[in-house]
Amino acid sequence: MKIVKRGRQGCGAPIVAMGEGLYYDKKMTVPESDTRFTLPPWERSGWVSGILIPFGWLYGLGMEVRNWLYDRGIFKVRKLPVPVVVVGNLTVGGTGKTPLTIELVSELLRRNTGLKVGILSRGYKRSPSGKWVVSDGKDLLMGVEEAGDEPYLMARRLPGVKVFVGADRVSTARKAVARYDLDLLVLDDAFQHRRLHRDADVLVIDAEKGFYNGRVLPAGPLREFAGNVRRATCCVFTRYSEENRRRSESLIPVAKPIFGARMTVAGIEEAVSGESLSREAIRGQRVWGVCGIARPDAFRKTLEELNLRVLGLTAFPDHHDYSSGDFERILRQGGEDVTLVTTEKDWVKWEGKHPFGKVYVVSVRMNFVNGEELCDFIETIVYNRIKGLQGGKG
Repeated sequence: MKIVKRGRQGCGAPIVAMGEGLYYDKKMTVPESDTRFTLPPWERSGWVSGILIPFGWLYGLGMEVRNWLYDRGIFKVRKLPVPVVVVGNLTVGGTGKTPLTIELVSELLRRNTGLKVGILSRGYKRSPSGKWVVSDGKDLLMGVEEAGDEPYLMARRLPGVKVFVGADRVSTARKAVARYDLDLLVLDDAFQHRRLHRDADVLVIDAEKGFYNGRVLPAGPLREFAGNVRRATCCVFTRYSEENRRRSESLIPVAKPIFGARMTVAGIEEAVSGESLSREAIRGQRVWGVCGIARPDAFRKTLEELNLRVLGLTAFPDHHDYSSGDFERILRQGGEDVTLVTTEKDWVKWEGKHPFGKVYVVSVRMNFVNGEELCDFIETIVYNRIKGLQGGKG
């Protein structure tokens, strides 16, 4: 997709895609109150990222010191009496980590029907509350505001799986294991969370973007220096293809098992009526896209692959909490008669409070290129730990 940047970048204008380009323009004819979305510095311009390099080095060095302290046992690592698998990444947002977590757990349960799995997430941007159980495997016990969008979505997509949230993941994990009879705990977005022992670290990397400019926050998207890929037990490349396979593998400087995955559309629903729609039923329809995800360009590409006529795309920051003012602005931009199309992750925050007449919700799923091999690999680690625990070695 052609990317066209105009006007003073970094001014806070929303991304609005018109025609074939993705425009970022202060002078666009949208209300001034809409100018709140800001591209990250490493995508905004090269010189801004360059200026921030020293800050990135300081942040990265701080993470290296922290990792060294954990590696030497100076910072204590807590071990749970059940196996722990971490799904995480080195970069901020946009790798497809949540759909991958959902698919991995689904596949493990398909192969092991009696496996009792819990998922623990930090619950980014959730409303503070004393609650920590999103789902007990039978019922949803929190709304999306209390749980956070991704834990809530995982709980909806994985009936029968217990989902927990908590800023203190050690404390929450201990409570979860004490209260529920779990065989396995999966930690979502916890590659940098070193306080809790893990039996496997599944590192998720976007095969198209890689590590972007290879710089650490705020000069780039890396949460720590790229060399820390060595901590991973295995790597899963999302948006994987034969074309980017060699480039993807070159990002891993040490021998690691490598697996691939691709995002596909799982379903399309007319949200107000709940009717499931086929690709043929919506082909050629004029729509206006709205999303609050890390990769709005990827969402636009999905809409184009569905052969929709995308009149525009309004993008908000990742994990955005929609207000009535946001809905009013979306109506002004797209028009009251246009069909809106959004992601499942956004829809769970719209549901029950939006004013729109017609909304299509696109849900996605992660398909593993070599999923059986990945599950074999994870199962071997998990069951070796279980055997160790049963033998009194845990």
